[in-house]
Amino acid sequence: MSKLSTALLVGGLLLSGCSEMRKSKAKSSVRYKGVVLRQLFDGKTLNGWSGDPAIWSVKDEAIHGIAEQGGQLILTDGDYSDFRLILKSRLVSDKNHLGVCFWGERKPDWGYGECILVIPPTGGMWDYHPGKKGPPREKLPHPDFDPHVWHESEILAHLKTGTIRMAVNGVEVTRYTDEDASRLREGPIGLQIHAGASEVEYKDIEIEVQPKEDRLITLKSGSPNAP
Repeated sequence: MSKLSTALLVGGLLLSGCSEMRKSKAKSSVRYKGVVLRQLFDGKTLNGWSGDPAIWSVKDEAIHGIAEQGGQLILTDGDYSDFRLILKSRLVSDKNHLGVCFWGERKPDWGYGECILVIPPTGGMWDYHPGKKGPPREKLPHPDFDPHVWHESEILAHLKTGTIRMAVNGVEVTRYTDEDASRLREGPIGLQIHAGASEVEYKDIEIEVQPKEDRLITLKSGSPNAP
């Protein structure tokens, strides 16, 4: 075989391989029709995240947090305003809770920075602005999910309107509109380890920035609160 023929053959194989790699990557990023989700956690490292190394690590392909005195977040390097976040989480410790906090200020000590917290799987919330507590929101009937078992949450957030919706295991559990959306800001997304002794885990974290559809894509047909 001539050198030219060999070069053409090798080049063709390389192009074919690259094409298959592109197809594979595109396929892995689309879980729902028309929605492209980008990976925020690679399952191996904390690249793209900032948190206290004494608390946070990677264990069994999950972001693992353990502390005797928590009360802080591990934060994304990027800032977000409108987004769809899909992730799995579970509470490892017997007591306490976990959460996802956003629309706040990035703090060097990984504090809450006046963010808004949603609490899977219960659908609870907390407003970390001064003088605020659990904000008023719609009461939605849903199953009593076990926080110690891995559960999948979808959070759909729109900054301008201050609206937040969250589904857990295909059931909508949170529906909220902020009383004054002008006080909210673009900021990092934080995974919580709550104050006191706690152990938590998060994994399979994906995001759609500026969602094209204003709906929860993980809702199961016939589930409570489904349209």
